[in-house]
Amino acid sequence: MSASTTPRNKCSGLTGGIIFILAAGLVANAGTLSGNVKAGTGSSVVYLESTTQKKALPPPTQTYKMDQAGMKFVPSMLVVPIGAIVEFLNSDMAAHNVSWHSVGGDRRLAHNLGTFPKGQKASWKFDHPGAVPIVCSTHSEMLATIIVSPSPYYAQTDQVLGDYFIQNVPDGQYKVTVWNHGKTSSKQVAVAGNTKLDLSFAK
Repeated sequence: MSASTTPRNKCSGLTGGIIFILAAGLVANAGTLSGNVKAGTGSSVVYLESTTQKKALPPPTQTYKMDQAGMKFVPSMLVVPIGAIVEFLNSDMAAHNVSWHSVGGDRRLAHNLGTFPKGQKASWKFDHPGAVPIVCSTHSEMLATIIVSPSPYYAQTDQVLGDYFIQNVPDGQYKVTVWNHGKTSSKQVAVAGNTKLDLSFAK
């Protein structure tokens, strides 16, 4: 019996080794894209779109939230991956509206979620990438921006230093876009493990 079990044990060890090597390979084929953005004042958003991988990404499972509190949208900027559901809550005594006139500059994607009182909320799934200027039509001073990234690989920069970090980016070719106060600038980048890339707007 011992002679018949020995090859199986060797095979099992070999299979385990192959699995370990494959797992190590998967870890080695992703890294952190980081750098600094020079784009004026305030926080910028950096996001990636693969130029080689056309495989559909799994839909996000997290629900993102934007509140209306103190006569403001909170947060005033929200970054989400494409396909994300955003939940808008009204925490103020006054009734508020949530609407946007375009997504990524496309006015055909304008929408109005209506006006709702304190304690009520409305949700929307954002299926198109780009900047979404959020407004409350009943209180013109209430403004916010949602950036819908074409991938789950995105980050907001540090407001003071301008540094950004995007983790777990698979190796490959990407178009990297930086957004700041309604302006965008893009360039190509090859990600191979931990990659450094500084960005700036052309003057």
